[in-house]
Amino acid sequence: MAIPSAHAANDGLNTLLRVAASAAVGNVSSTAEDNTAFLTRCKREVLAQSPDASRQVDSICGSQWDMVIASTPMAAALLAAAPAANARFSAATARSAMKAVRWNSKPAAGQVATGRMKDIGVGIATAPAATISLDWFKNGEPIPFDLPEALKSKGAQLTRMGCYALGAGEGGSAYRVTSPGKAPFSVMINFREAAVASQSSTYSAAADFSGRIPTLSNLVRDGNEWTASCSR
Repeated sequence: MAIPSAHAANDGLNTLLRVAASAAVGNVSSTAEDNTAFLTRCKREVLAQSPDASRQVDSICGSQWDMVIASTPMAAALLAAAPAANARFSAATARSAMKAVRWNSKPAAGQVATGRMKDIGVGIATAPAATISLDWFKNGEPIPFDLPEALKSKGAQLTRMGCYALGAGEGGSAYRVTSPGKAPFSVMINFREAAVASQSSTYSAAADFSGRIPTLSNLVRDGNEWTASCSR
């Protein structure tokens, strides 16, 4: 879950939102969820972690659902583009499957297809690995996305392989994603949230369909302090 530290109503709610995110992004087996099912699960998870949050749980989970809705086009695009079980990734098939993307006439360097999905940049690459990248950037705005929860709401199962944090407003997580009828793939999410209006917020997701799922030992090689769990 993305938490707008500079824009949160108060530090207490901000902390509870981080707790809710931490509770929700471990090893989770999901079925597709509508608003009612999501809010039921969210409230159960928040209160299990913070029993004294009963007065705020509706606000916490309502805010998280808004992030899920904002992230649903990204989740739907990745799941549509994922190859079938035991099949190889096809860039042409993935491009055709991502119906919400407006594709450019020419791809950017290093990509075989480049486009936009509203304010989210989309790229497909086949080297050095078969990947789809999703990138968002805004000046002075809180991050409105929670892609892992959106994937779970679409019926995917997520296993977090590791995460890192650089202070309260920057970090990332890596997940193994499985969905019925689809080959497993990994998603790497990185975010940086603006602390003041003059700074920029960024949110990016890179889905790797090569079949190589990173382990925690793989992740630590990039120089960041990856751990098995984070507060966000």
